[in-house]
Amino acid sequence: MVFTSIQFIIFFAVVFTLFHITPHKYKWFTLLLSSYYFYAHYKLEYLPLLVVPTLLVFLISIKISRTTEKTVRKRWLLFGLFITLSVLAFFKYVNFIGDSVFSIVKIFNKGVHFTPIELIWPIGISFYIFKLISYLIDVYKENTEVELHLGYFALYVASFPQLLAGPIDRAKNFIPELKKRVYFDLDRIIEGAKLILLGIFKKMVISDRLAIYVNEVFSKPSDFHGINVLLAAYFFAFQIYCDFSGYSDMAIGLSKMLGYESMDNFKFPYFSKNLTQFWNRWHISLSTWLRDYLFLPIAYSVMNMIKGNRFMKIKVETWGYVIGMFITMFLGGLWHGATWTMVIWGSIHGLFLSIGYLTKKLRRKTYKKLGINKFKRIKIFFGTLFTFNLVTFAWIFFRSESFGKAMNFIGHIGLKTSVKGNGYMLFNLIMVISFIIFELIYKKIEEEQIKVPTIIKLAGYTFFICIIIVLAVDSSNEFIYFQF
Repeated sequence: MVFTSIQFIIFFAVVFTLFHITPHKYKWFTLLLSSYYFYAHYKLEYLPLLVVPTLLVFLISIKISRTTEKTVRKRWLLFGLFITLSVLAFFKYVNFIGDSVFSIVKIFNKGVHFTPIELIWPIGISFYIFKLISYLIDVYKENTEVELHLGYFALYVASFPQLLAGPIDRAKNFIPELKKRVYFDLDRIIEGAKLILLGIFKKMVISDRLAIYVNEVFSKPSDFHGINVLLAAYFFAFQIYCDFSGYSDMAIGLSKMLGYESMDNFKFPYFSKNLTQFWNRWHISLSTWLRDYLFLPIAYSVMNMIKGNRFMKIKVETWGYVIGMFITMFLGGLWHGATWTMVIWGSIHGLFLSIGYLTKKLRRKTYKKLGINKFKRIKIFFGTLFTFNLVTFAWIFFRSESFGKAMNFIGHIGLKTSVKGNGYMLFNLIMVISFIIFELIYKKIEEEQIKVPTIIKLAGYTFFICIIIVLAVDSSNEFIYFQF
C-alpha cells in the first residue's frame, strides 16, 4: 500500500478511527496490529522476517541490561549484532557477494558461473534492522533504558508510517512518544495533514512527473545528447529529493495525526554550502546513525591504533577522520544497494568529504588572503552551486544500473544536443525552477519563523490541492527508497 494510493487512504482512515476510540491502555495494540497487517499486505512471507528479529533483540537487550559483568554483556551484544547483520547480509548481499567472488574466480577459470539464489526481498529491511542495531548498542552503552514491554518495543520497530523507509528514529526518543497519552487534537491533526499534503505534492507532482523523462533518458542516453542528458541528471537530483523527502513528510505527518512526533529527515539539503552540511541535512536519521554507530567508532579505533606511532606524520585526528569517513561512506553506499554503482556513489562522497577536511585550513587561509571572506553571499552561492553539482554527479552512479551505463550516460553529456524530447524537457525545467523558488520561500519562512496570515495559508493549501489534481501522475508508483 503506497501512501498515495486510495487503498492506503482507506486503511489509514480505519486505523485513525480505531486508534482514537481505543482506550489509551490498548492503543499500542491497535497500531501494532495495523502495522503488521500493513507489512504483511505486501507479502505474507515478510512478516516473520520482521517479527523474529524483533523478538530476539527484545530478549537479548533484557539479558544485556540485567548482566553486570562487562564480558558477558559484550557477548550478548555481539550475538545480537550477529543475528541482525546476518539477516540483513543474507537477504540483501548474498547474491552480490557471490557474483563478486565468482567474477574474480572467472578470471582464472572461465567455465565457472554464478547462479543467483532466488530470495524474497523483505521491503524496508535495512530500515528496521538499523533500528534494532542502534537499540542494542544504546542499551549496551546505557544510552537508553531497556524496554520491558514487548508490545511497545515491537511497535517502535514496526510502526507503519516509518517501517518501509524511515525516518530511523532512536528508541530513547520514539518509545516515550508511543507511551504518552494521546487525545483527539484537531490542531495537531491539521498540522499532520499539511505535511501529508506537502509530501503528496512532492511525490506525485514533482518526483513522479520528472521520473517519466529521467527514466527515458537514463535508459537510452544515446537518443538524448548534450543538454538533454545533463538536465536528466539534474532532474533526477530533484526526483529523488522530492520522492524521499515527500515520503518523510508523509511519514512524519501520519505519525503526528496519531499523536506521535518523529524526527525531521530533510532540511533543505540542496542549499548546503559544502558536502558536510549536505549530509547534515539529507536523510538526517541515516546520516546521524552512520555518524554515531559507524564513523565515530571507526575514527576512534584508527586514532587509538596509530597513537604514538612516530612514523605517522599526519595528526591522529586527521587519520581518524579520513579513514573513518571513507569507510563509513563506502558502507553507506553499500547499505543503499548491493551493486558496485552504489559503492562508487558512496565512495565519491567519502573521497570528497575527506578532501574537504584535509584542505579546510588551506582554503580558509586562501579565502582570507584573497579577501573572499568579504563577499560572504558570493562565497556561499558558489559553494552551494559546487556542492549541488558534485552531489548531482554522484547521483548518476546512484541511478545507473551499472558502471558501464553510468559512464555511457556521462559520455553523452558533451555531445551535440538533440531536439528530441525538448518540449517535455522545457516543462520539467520550468517545474523544477518553480519548485526551487518555493523551497527558498519555505526555507525563509521556517528559519525566520515568519507568521503567515491565515488567509494566505488557506490560499496556498487550496493552490496545492488544485496543482495536485491537475498535474499529479499515477499514484501507484512506489517510492525510490522502498528498494533499500
